[in-house]
Amino acid sequence: MTKLKAGVIGAGGMGSTHARGWAKAEGFTLAGIADVDLSKAEALAGKFGATAFSSVEALLASGVDAVSVCLPSALHKSVTEQALAAGCHVLCEKPMALSAEDCDSMIAAAKAAGKLLSVAQVVRFFSEFASAHRLVQSGAVGNPAVVRTRRGGGFPGWSSWFGDEAQSGGILFDLAVHDIDWLLWTFGPVVRVYAKGLTERGFERLDHALLTLRHASGAISHTEVTWADPKGGGATFEIAGDAGLLSHDSRKEVSLSFRTETRTGTGRPLIPEDDPYDQQIAAFAKAITEGGPLAVTADEGRAAVAVAAAARESLKTGRAIAL
Repeated sequence: MTKLKAGVIGAGGMGSTHARGWAKAEGFTLAGIADVDLSKAEALAGKFGATAFSSVEALLASGVDAVSVCLPSALHKSVTEQALAAGCHVLCEKPMALSAEDCDSMIAAAKAAGKLLSVAQVVRFFSEFASAHRLVQSGAVGNPAVVRTRRGGGFPGWSSWFGDEAQSGGILFDLAVHDIDWLLWTFGPVVRVYAKGLTERGFERLDHALLTLRHASGAISHTEVTWADPKGGGATFEIAGDAGLLSHDSRKEVSLSFRTETRTGTGRPLIPEDDPYDQQIAAFAKAITEGGPLAVTADEGRAAVAVAAAARESLKTGRAIAL
């Protein structure tokens, strides 16, 4: 069977991760890497026997069938729409864009092109978060009442653009959007957002935010994200319902535990075969080749951006924002 051709736009950290995933994806061959810094594209392409390109246009003209867009967030809309217009299916890194309006434009472009558009909300593929989602949906904790999540570490120092809110959207769009998406997926739509944080204080390479989300179901989620933790990266959650409690701490060897009135237990930690980044590429590739559902739809990507945008408005105005 002839394999389809995949390309990666952006040869930075996430571009490298997506390239690895496409190199493993069933039904695809990794054909090209594009980056404005040709030396970076050549170095990454050389690891996988792919072709390096110095522009998006050149990669798209090579005949790739699908691409990952792994660029600074402010470029997601324009490059995604360019790739869709060229006839490619697109997996766009999170956040989908920096405004709901830009997401709407991307969704319209995908519909006009008749191509698939998905968003790389990879937390859904981490085993502990996926397991907790399944347990909540199965009623293991009863009716969820309060949820707490925390994520972060130090400033992402591998690239300076993260510190430019115009390029990355800051901590709300770059980091909080991980948990926002998972919370929407697991507990349903959010109707009100309130946020406090350091974003408006002007600290260089330092940020922290606290979000309170009211879901349509009545559940309340408290989300904390930080680029100010000297202890390093980590993610935690705690889910309290009227029939049990689920908790997770990525820094513990046994990172998922649950407790109900009748039993307690633990979940297995992430193992190499579970690599969530490879899994999200495999899921997108399968949706293309087999016509199945997307793991993360563009509408879901938009919903996470809308909540992040509401959090930014709340943080700047000091008001709770209704959705």
